[in-house]
This record gives sequence, structure tokens and C-alpha cells, in this order.
Amino acid sequence: MARLRLSPEEERQFVLQLGRIVAYIDQLKDYPTTAVAGLGQGSPEAEDRVAPCLPRAFFLANAPATFDEFLLVPQVKGGDDG
Repeated sequence: MARLRLSPEEERQFVLQLGRIVAYIDQLKDYPTTAVAGLGQGSPEAEDRVAPCLPRAFFLANAPATFDEFLLVPQVKGGDDG
């Protein structure tokens, strides 16, 4: 649960925005899931296929920072409220 501190005006704004988001999501349930682009109406969705991964050496060669065979990323620190 997020501990958000919102003013009454911000609450009204977010209620309107979230209402629009929920209404849009509700529209998605009416979308025909069998109509996949390129397959036509009523065709089944394409099967998932296993494909080879990007070679580690190629990936690490393009990384801004590495350690041994790992990609280094900036440390994420918590805020002042713990």
C-alpha cells in the first residue's frame, strides 16, 4: 500500500484519471482476442517459439559498465522515510 499524501484537488484529479483508465481497460474485454494481426478473424494466436539468446559477449561488449561477466547498474537507494 502506498502512503500517498494528496491534497483534495489532487485526489479529485486522480479519481478522474483513474476512472478513465478503468473505463479503457473495460473496453479491452470487448476486443476479439482471436483477431490477431495478419492471421485474420477467428484464427488462433501464433504459438510461442524458443529462440537463442543474444550472446553474452556481444551484450557485455555494448554495456556501459561490467564486472566479470555481469552487467553493472546504478545502486538504487531508498528515500528518507525508510
